[in-house]
Amino acid sequence: MAEHTLLRKLEVLWGIPIFCTDQEGKNICSFGIFSEKQNPLTVSDELLQTLIRQAREQDVPVIYKISGKIYFFCISSGSHYYLSGPVCAEQMSYVEIHQFYKKYHMSPKEERHPDKMTMNRMLNFVSFLYEMLEGKDIQPDELMEKNNLIEEKEIREENDKVRIELDKRDDASYHHTYMEERYVMDTIRAGDVDKVNERADGLFEKAGILSKKHFNNQRNLAIVSVTMATREAIAGGVAPADAYRLSDYLINQIDQCQTLEEIIELNRRCLYKFTKLVADTRKTRNFSGYTEQCKDYISQNYHHKIYLEDIAEAIGISQGHLSRIFRQDMGMKIQDYILKFRVERAANLLKYSDATLSDISDYVCFNSQSHFGSVFKEYMKMTPGQYREKYKRKEFYT
Repeated sequence: MAEHTLLRKLEVLWGIPIFCTDQEGKNICSFGIFSEKQNPLTVSDELLQTLIRQAREQDVPVIYKISGKIYFFCISSGSHYYLSGPVCAEQMSYVEIHQFYKKYHMSPKEERHPDKMTMNRMLNFVSFLYEMLEGKDIQPDELMEKNNLIEEKEIREENDKVRIELDKRDDASYHHTYMEERYVMDTIRAGDVDKVNERADGLFEKAGILSKKHFNNQRNLAIVSVTMATREAIAGGVAPADAYRLSDYLINQIDQCQTLEEIIELNRRCLYKFTKLVADTRKTRNFSGYTEQCKDYISQNYHHKIYLEDIAEAIGISQGHLSRIFRQDMGMKIQDYILKFRVERAANLLKYSDATLSDISDYVCFNSQSHFGSVFKEYMKMTPGQYREKYKRKEFYT
């Protein structure tokens, strides 16, 4: 019982789930802090058995790496195995996270970035847990060597040195990821006024540098925010004339700001105003509530197969009635809307990520890369490769 309490406290302290299982890998259980449903250790018997098998073959804790970036840990103690993870040492892309969830058959609705920590922090965690369970001290270098990670550490350290030198030379700043940006833009498109400010905080903190002068930098960021929010508001159902009218007004307001504080505050208000415009538009326009629910369902589930019967069941009406209402409101069939939505998401990934065409095709749930290519060309009048070449952002290819 005392050990159980210590492990619960360790989970809270380090923010990493810890699980325990018997010698056969049966009856795996957690210590109560983290959900068991969305962890590969509890849903993948293959992963669990791989970790246990490796723990039997070596006399030190196991550090097991999958998908190039994600780590799991396993420690043999007495008649039990103690397992932990997933964590990663570097940022994962939207597509990589999706592939990770898909590989272990976890719900895409729950997709989130695995907890990040440095390699040294990982090693310290494993060393601490090992000493607590076995009463033995183990040095990080020994852990690295026994798990064949020494070369990886040297490469990572060399890469870190290069990155530090580049940061010093270019005064570079860490940019937010496409996933974080999409998180905020989806909130605007959905008209979720309760969440937009909270989600935008992280985006502003990690924004890139658009000018060496701090005032000009914030001014440029504010204009970019207005431009992006305008597009999302239109995608959320706002009439283009209304969205552009608000955009013109806000850009003029930005132009009149005299202090840094005024621009920063206005930048936050801009995102809120566009989100509120979407919310108000949805309340007043004549679209059926069923159509809105259908569109929301598609936006949440587009990266796996969508069946009309599932949408109708989730909304609570018949398939035929839903199809008729949706076509009346949107001027297109539900299936055509799904394809259009997937193409739009794919187009953003082509511009803002370095994911391969195959990965993007898989992420937005096309049956094959050739099918993806033909549908994309139908909507965009060019192939995915041509679109990326024309609109790619240079920071992803330098």
